[in-house]
Amino acid sequence: MDHLLMHYRPEEKPFVQRMHELATRVADRHAPHLTGFLDPRQVQIITNIARTVGDLIVYTDGGWPGAERQRALLAPEYWRPEAGEMELGWLRIEIPGEYVSLKHGDYLGAIVGLGLKREKIGDLSVHPDGCDMVAEKEMADFLRIHLNKVGRASVLVREIKAGDFRPPQIQFSEREFTVMSLRVDAVAAEGFQMSRNKIVDPIRSGKLQLNWQTIQDPGLQVAEGDVISLRGSGRIRIFSIGGQTKKGRTVVRIGKYL
Repeated sequence: MDHLLMHYRPEEKPFVQRMHELATRVADRHAPHLTGFLDPRQVQIITNIARTVGDLIVYTDGGWPGAERQRALLAPEYWRPEAGEMELGWLRIEIPGEYVSLKHGDYLGAIVGLGLKREKIGDLSVHPDGCDMVAEKEMADFLRIHLNKVGRASVLVREIKAGDFRPPQIQFSEREFTVMSLRVDAVAAEGFQMSRNKIVDPIRSGKLQLNWQTIQDPGLQVAEGDVISLRGSGRIRIFSIGGQTKKGRTVVRIGKYL
């Protein structure tokens, strides 16, 4: 197990251990297991572990073709999932009456405020008139009955068909800059246009996530494809890491989610 853990960041190791135990159990019992919704990094980890354990395959589905958060079905390699086996449900949250502007965080906060764990919920697709979402199928009735307020707005929740789900329109504001090092505090400071001194406290107080994992070490190194989220400031994706300038600074190109 130690040789496996050495390839992952410290904050990822508890999840790696759980997934390795799960994969071993699936291999031993020849019985599939369906996870909750995982972020892209977690999907990558469980896929790598399946290869390590051997004779396993991972099927993923987040309810629409470009889904960020997906459920994973870990199964013996001869297994073929049947229709509906991913147990997904599609819902539409509507705001009746006058126009109210709500954000992704408003919807997620209201849902988590009902006592649901994040793994029960997939992607939220916010639109001017409400929000479409994917959830575990068994959660659909609960949300339909109990989710009646988001922020200060009263809402209605109804089930929809998979084909009626409206995907989110993801847009980026791209920017290029240079940093002295690829430490997460250096890149995040430039990415969110803050001073490096001001970014350290939010990191140490657990307000920053790297690849959907809360971290508290400002010195962690980042890589291409990483996503950095800062509470209250949004999130950025590292599109590319280029060469160095004559002064030894590294060129980084990022996109900030709009």
